[in-house]
Amino acid sequence: MSSGMHSETQQESPVANGLGVGRFYADVAEGLHAIAQPLTILRSSVASLAAPGLTPVHLRRYLHISSQQVERACDLFDCLQDLVIANQVEAARAPFELGELLEAIAEDRKTRLEASGVKLKVVATGERQWMVGDFARTRQALLAAVRIAIAVSSPGDSVELLATSCNGLVEISVSNRLAHRRTLNSSEHLSLALAEANIRSQQGEFRSAEDPFRMSFALPLQDLDP
Repeated sequence: MSSGMHSETQQESPVANGLGVGRFYADVAEGLHAIAQPLTILRSSVASLAAPGLTPVHLRRYLHISSQQVERACDLFDCLQDLVIANQVEAARAPFELGELLEAIAEDRKTRLEASGVKLKVVATGERQWMVGDFARTRQALLAAVRIAIAVSSPGDSVELLATSCNGLVEISVSNRLAHRRTLNSSEHLSLALAEANIRSQQGEFRSAEDPFRMSFALPLQDLDP
């Protein structure tokens, strides 16, 4: 579980997000564990395809399973690659508009929400607010939070995306207030680790809880004073 900040000296840690080399290696190990799962299923499915006397029905089934697991492994590899980048490449620092970020999230998750029966409630001020940070990394972190919240929810649940501003910061949280007695799997832990790395790499604040699921982070508002 991504839950806090580990202190490491700059000499001890080659990573840029401030979590430290030990934490980075633990997150990579989690990612490798996650990737091993679809590869194991894929190996079994490919072996089944070589069985003699395979019926067309079974052929289609094993091909479908193989295709699914290849996609899953590729997604996990991309996530692991992005985790390395977030830890080693400095984040951008540029102004971006909060409303644009929230609209991108709602549009991206629309199909998934319809299929799951879970509602997404977005609560934010109507004022245009400009944040300072890395739009791509912030979007990726927020998408991960919404995806996990949907995955751990039940049909009819409501996931809340709340954006508030105070003391020069914008805090964004994603939560489902209902406990579901479901622990996150290795893929979800990897996504959460990447979300934290993306926010920490911007010197942002990050917090998460597993059940009920909640992830929140804070980034600075753009200073508009002359």
